[in-house]
Amino acid sequence: MAEEESLEEETEGSGGSKKKLILIAVGALVLIGGAVGGTLMVVGNGGGDGDQPAAMEEEEVVVKGDPTYVDLKPAFTVNLAPEDPVGFLQISMQVLTHSSDVAAAIEKHKPLIRNNLVTLFSQQSSIELRAPEGKEALQKAAHTMIQKVIDDQGGGGEVDNIFFTSFVMQ
Repeated sequence: MAEEESLEEETEGSGGSKKKLILIAVGALVLIGGAVGGTLMVVGNGGGDGDQPAAMEEEEVVVKGDPTYVDLKPAFTVNLAPEDPVGFLQISMQVLTHSSDVAAAIEKHKPLIRNNLVTLFSQQSSIELRAPEGKEALQKAAHTMIQKVIDDQGGGGEVDNIFFTSFVMQ
């Protein structure tokens, strides 16, 4: 009987230590897995060797062409509304694009673009144009109008920006 009790104590003792060993091993594996997962997340999002930065490099490879400025000469001179204290508006402007096709389309459709801009400019109020916000709104409207002509008549492409190189109200 003493032998049976010592045998039961040994199996219970070794079973308890086996359970501790298994729990320690599982805990260590969880910690290692967490460390590896965390490292992969940090390297994958912020490092230079992950798939995501390689995709970003491919997007950066698409380089715009050289900038082309198309001067819409001569300057636009329009009458403002009769009730305005200012009678005339004169604007010189240039169009920025990075596409030679768009630059050619602007040159080709310059009479249509100039017509639409004269109409747009003559609808303005000098009171609104005195504020910087009014000039910015006019610039955006002119940009949208030129882009619409290029989209409708010129086969598409991007007008990157327009610039008022001279802006006189008298």
